Amino acid sequence: MKIISLAIQLLLAYTSFAWSTLTHVVEIRQGKLRGVRSAGGHNRYYSVPYATSERFQPPKTAPKWEGIFNAISPFIRCPQKVSFFMSGNEDCLYLDVYTPGISSSLSKFPVMVFLHGGAYFKGSKELYDPQFLVTKGVVVVIINYRLGVLGFLCLNGISNLGLRDQVAALKWVRRNIAAFGGDPDNVTLCGQSAGASSASMHLLTELSKGLFHKAILMSGTALSTWAFNIEPSTAAFDDASKISTPLTETDVFHTFAEADLDLILDATYDTSVNPRFFKYSPCVDVNFTQPFFRDAPFNILKSGKFNKVPLMIGYTDKEGGFFYRLLSEDTVNDLSDNFVDRLPCVFSWCSKEERRKISEMMRSHYFGEGYLDYRASVTGLINYFSDWIAYGSINAFSKVMAQFSDQPIFNYQFSYGGGRDFGKFLAGTDFNGTTHAGEVFYIFKPMGITLPLSKQDEEMIDRLTTLIKNFMTFGNPTPKRSKPLPLRWPPASNDSSNIFVINKKMSVIKRPRRGQRGEFFLEMLCSYGQSGYVPCESRAMCTHK
Repeated sequence: MKIISLAIQLLLAYTSFAWSTLTHVVEIRQGKLRGVRSAGGHNRYYSVPYATSERFQPPKTAPKWEGIFNAISPFIRCPQKVSFFMSGNEDCLYLDVYTPGISSSLSKFPVMVFLHGGAYFKGSKELYDPQFLVTKGVVVVIINYRLGVLGFLCLNGISNLGLRDQVAALKWVRRNIAAFGGDPDNVTLCGQSAGASSASMHLLTELSKGLFHKAILMSGTALSTWAFNIEPSTAAFDDASKISTPLTETDVFHTFAEADLDLILDATYDTSVNPRFFKYSPCVDVNFTQPFFRDAPFNILKSGKFNKVPLMIGYTDKEGGFFYRLLSEDTVNDLSDNFVDRLPCVFSWCSKEERRKISEMMRSHYFGEGYLDYRASVTGLINYFSDWIAYGSINAFSKVMAQFSDQPIFNYQFSYGGGRDFGKFLAGTDFNGTTHAGEVFYIFKPMGITLPLSKQDEEMIDRLTTLIKNFMTFGNPTPKRSKPLPLRWPPASNDSSNIFVINKKMSVIKRPRRGQRGEFFLEMLCSYGQSGYVPCESRAMCTHK
């Protein structure tokens, strides 16, 4: 019912766009276009093509058009299946541009390019309305990129197409954003969850060098245990086998290349909650002809040869609460029965016996002895998923960046328990703490969805968007004290993480690098994880399979 309700609200939202006033005409390299002006006086240019693509081919520059392009329809998304619904089409490389009403080609507003989350298999640009940010005087660009097997198949010379789409969008912004009043020399790349891990990957590739100047990572990095698929061909073979009988990687490629879209979405759809990996996600493609990455992520970072920009990075205080809502008694029983097989894939290089030992230590730490119980194990499940999603890997990523980058690193923890936590909204439940994605709708309005908005929520929206606007403008979230920001936010150092707690009352945790949240999980990664994919110099205590 909640999904149907959201769909109806989105449809109603669309009808309101039809009656909006058209903007003045903007001219970019592809041609002339106009968008719609919102009731608040902001300009919105919907579904502007930034590239074209054919299935399993790299993105190409979008063609020019004749006349005036009406950028007035937001509802274009890349193919995906969510619940029982399939949506989107393969012609999906479009972006939305939001600008202040006073913007012109002479303006120099800071620019945000936002990458949505969704585990690399769902999500789209039209879900996010950046009105709160645009009101502060920034230009916001939100993009679609290819998802699932269509965006992250990694075999037969094809790799990381979703990331390559993002590079194409950044190049489009570089060429065209000045026409909308944005400053092409002040672009902040921002993402949440899989969007954050994607954004951090652009720090690691030469393909994105010079295309952005700051980064904001919300609950994800390239060193998150779920960020890369270390065994990219495994799921591809399994899913292709639902369509045909592939024997080689070439067979798998042709199966997906030639199958109908609906058949592909059905075959690759996965409803499990498995912390092992996301089936289709970025891969280290160093051995491919045109690689996106030249090495595993940690190896790139410790080499010091990456794109060094000011960084704002953090998480919410109960990340795992979002994933707990996805669990049923059956999935918890499955986790209990198959804990060894559900370990993150960075442990997959270990022998079966070693993985059994790792799983015993994990279970003992998070759940104690005995069988996992759906109701009695709530705290343990939330803590386990929180550490898996975020804490250890994000703190470690920040530490590595502080060691090898000469740019400031600003760590945060979002702890405000207001009414706009989307994880709680979807679950229809409440508990103490803020879930994964809990800060998103204090930055964006959910397009076509009404969430609570108390006076305290309004104050938090003002506070958080001011922090972000300051960071985008100055490379510092608190360049000076102000009424919404009476406390200075110190950057991290090699010795102290200096975590800025965003809540009704702000504070700074001057926590030493050791003893941080997720320390046990991080210790397991550093002891047994596959070298290069874990956020530390792995001691590689496994002896291989």
